[in-house]
Amino acid sequence: MTGMFDMNWRMSYPLSRIARITRKDKAQIGDMAYYVRLEGEETSDEISEYAYSQIMAHPLQLMPAQPGIMALSACIEDGVSEVSKTPVIAWALCFDGSIRIVTPMGVDDGRLWKNGWGYVEMPDGAVHAVGDLDYVSFPSVDAYLKHEIDERNQRAEHRRSEAEYQQSQEATA
Repeated sequence: MTGMFDMNWRMSYPLSRIARITRKDKAQIGDMAYYVRLEGEETSDEISEYAYSQIMAHPLQLMPAQPGIMALSACIEDGVSEVSKTPVIAWALCFDGSIRIVTPMGVDDGRLWKNGWGYVEMPDGAVHAVGDLDYVSFPSVDAYLKHEIDERNQRAEHRRSEAEYQQSQEATA
């Protein structure tokens, strides 16, 4: 597959011109700088994190998905929980070597999935993790939703514990 990437707001290049992409730590911990060197060029140019993520998620090859595979998205708000489903129409082998889903919304369900990971329901009703998640599977969408609710509750409890700890530290200071 072919494609273009934006070096900056004025210049776009074909992906086929990329000779190398490197990541380097910036002065601040956790910050990264991304550099791309094009074929025939002596130097590398810095690109934004957004441009880097777009390049990495660009499909190089598409493989049709078996009918009946659905991308899942859990919505848990104010005591109401539901799972929305979108048909997976293909699997994309991407520039970074990962396999991502393709739905009618696009690669990674139109970027609704974070960094190429999420869950899919298979035609037999089982739910499987896709992407950089630990391999997890559930026998049903209901079991998956229960897992998502439990995870959300654990994160909320952790935030409450952290806040209480911070308050106790401030009170003793």
